[in-house]
Amino acid sequence: MRGWLDKFRSAPPAIPEVTSSTDLEELLHHEAVILFKHSAACPVSWAAYAHVLRFFNSQQSVPLYLVPVLSQRAASRKIADHTGVRHESPQIIFLRNGVAAESASHGAITESLLAGMLAQCR
Repeated sequence: MRGWLDKFRSAPPAIPEVTSSTDLEELLHHEAVILFKHSAACPVSWAAYAHVLRFFNSQQSVPLYLVPVLSQRAASRKIADHTGVRHESPQIIFLRNGVAAESASHGAITESLLAGMLAQCR
């Protein structure tokens, strides 16, 4: 019984968040990064978030960052302007050296999609 309680004592790590356009500017210069645009007000976004979180918890070394679109509108717009990928939410954008290599939105965001992006990172 004790092991069951231990599951709740240590929460899994949270997906790192982009908290400003400055954070984003640094990420745009990474060799490979996956950005997840998430709206806490959207049920579809929460469904995608569940997939992204399960993937992240199994692959914590992945360069994956959450962009909370409601609080970081400027960063979200900057991503669209920089990548040329029209803003949607929820949305995944895989960047290679600052260039959008792949993107998906809504129901297309799955753990298997993220696994394919991870394969490109390595």
